[in-house]
Amino acid sequence: MGQEASVNTAVPMICASALVLLTTVAEAAIYRCDSAGGIVYSDRPCAVDATVHENDNSRVTVYEAPSISTRASEPRPKAKAAEKAALKNAAAYAKHRASCAKLEQSLREVRSKLRTGYGVKEGERLKARQRQLAERRRTQRCG
Repeated sequence: MGQEASVNTAVPMICASALVLLTTVAEAAIYRCDSAGGIVYSDRPCAVDATVHENDNSRVTVYEAPSISTRASEPRPKAKAAEKAALKNAAAYAKHRASCAKLEQSLREVRSKLRTGYGVKEGERLKARQRQLAERRRTQRCG
C-alpha cells in the first residue's frame, strides 16, 4: 500500500512539473545572431551582439477550434442532404438503366426484322436504324 500511495502522488507531481516546463518553453525568448555562416536562431544568446527575435505573426493564419461543449451544442449537418443525394444518384442510375433497356429492346426488334424477308429499301432503312441505335448505346455507355 505504501508504494501505491507514493506512485499515486508522484504521477500528478510529474504531470504538473511537465506542464510548468512546457509553459516556460513556450514563453522562452528566441535569440538571433549574425555570424559568418549566416543568421542563427537559438534559445540562448549565441554571441555578444545577440538580439531577441520577435515573431511577426501578422501573415500567419491561426485557427482556434471551438471547445467541445460549443461544438456539441451546434446542430449537426442534416443527413437528409446525403439521403437526397443518394436518392438522386439512384434515380439517375434507374433512369439510365431504363434508357439502356429501351435501346436494347429497339435493337432486338430491328435485328428481328432484319432476319425476316424485306425489300432493298426496307433493308437499308433497318441497317441505318441499327447503326444509329448501336451508336446511341455506345455513347450512353450501356453494357
